[in-house]
Amino acid sequence: MMQTELLYTLLAALLGIATGIFVVLSLIEKPIWPMMWAPRTPEVSDESARRVHVILKRVIHLLPPTMMTTMGAASLAMIALLVVTDFGGASLAVAALFFTQLALIVARLFRDIQGVDDVPSDGDPAQVRDGLAALALLHHRGLLMAASTLIALLALQFALT
Repeated sequence: MMQTELLYTLLAALLGIATGIFVVLSLIEKPIWPMMWAPRTPEVSDESARRVHVILKRVIHLLPPTMMTTMGAASLAMIALLVVTDFGGASLAVAALFFTQLALIVARLFRDIQGVDDVPSDGDPAQVRDGLAALALLHHRGLLMAASTLIALLALQFALT
């Protein structure tokens, strides 16, 4: 039982860190939220897009390795939780939620990062907007993944106590 509680705590901490990082990114990107579904929307000025682009370019080499480490550790902890709970239905459901969403994010991760990293902030406005919109949407998917898995994990842990 002690192993299970330790794994719940570790997973909750890792998912909490990920959720926090994605919330911060989301708030940084708030001025360009309308671009997520329509990169060329006139609701967001090129100047606003460029300002957010500059900020993301500053953190783009720090956050991906941090998040990869966090999600790698969470993946290992999730696998360990599955093993210690004998692949119980509830644990399996939480793991399926986590791994399915994580796979969808990883499938786009490097392409969307390059869409910002490889484009100068003062470059072609269409390229700046397209890359920025894709990365902002990916960050929101990450927020959904981390937060929904954290909520499911906490609900499972609460149900078991």
